[in-house]
Amino acid sequence: MKAALLHLATRDTPERTLEAALNLLEQAYQQGANLALLPELFPSGYRYPDAVRTPQVLSALQGFAQRTGMVVAGGVLETSGERYANRVHVLGPSGPMARYTKTHLIPAFGEPETMVAGNQLVTLELGGFNLGLAICFDLRFPELFRAYAVDGVNLFLVPSAWPASRAYAWELLTKARAAENQAYLLAVNHAEEPFGAASLALDPLGMELTRLESEGVRVVELTPDLPKRLREEFRVLSERRPELYAGLLKSPATK
Repeated sequence: MKAALLHLATRDTPERTLEAALNLLEQAYQQGANLALLPELFPSGYRYPDAVRTPQVLSALQGFAQRTGMVVAGGVLETSGERYANRVHVLGPSGPMARYTKTHLIPAFGEPETMVAGNQLVTLELGGFNLGLAICFDLRFPELFRAYAVDGVNLFLVPSAWPASRAYAWELLTKARAAENQAYLLAVNHAEEPFGAASLALDPLGMELTRLESEGVRVVELTPDLPKRLREEFRVLSERRPELYAGLLKSPATK
């Protein structure tokens, strides 16, 4: 499977950002991509009034998927009752394929005060892969990614809006989540300040397949045989001892 990373800057309106996204998607299509990943909240960032225009953005992406046969995944801001939701939608040629609501809301951006948190993990099958969906701050919670891996996930999609000032943690966490779970990981970021950490494609050893540090597209080839072989040759998941991990269900320590 060929997957495209779209390192994209959010413009001053969702319409202008959508236009830029469609141009990059067309480039990915011309390069033979089967799957394309856009950043977290890509049409609007944290501009909450723009959430009402998200349906039109998703409709345009759905039209692109239907026209080209590609699968498009991207993060958007949506209204949810009197609050908002930070979601990633996966759209295929035949219609919507999956929707994940961010499960770990980041206090640093005020998300717990304005957004609803998701309550379930979301997987889907595509091109011989079992995909698991996550968003940005979720990277700081290895339990989520291990739960996916135990369930057979071998490719993580992580749209993000990660600040360049914390790029060191971004590099560390993305590579760790890939290597410790022996799974591919695609993580795309915004190209504008204050975000701007590199978009990365990582193999199941945590090694870089490619990176993007300015707006553009990069296409990488992924094969489901690699994580399968690594998990057979260098056993990790099968050596877990869940009986020792009951503490994961405890409340955080206060001292």
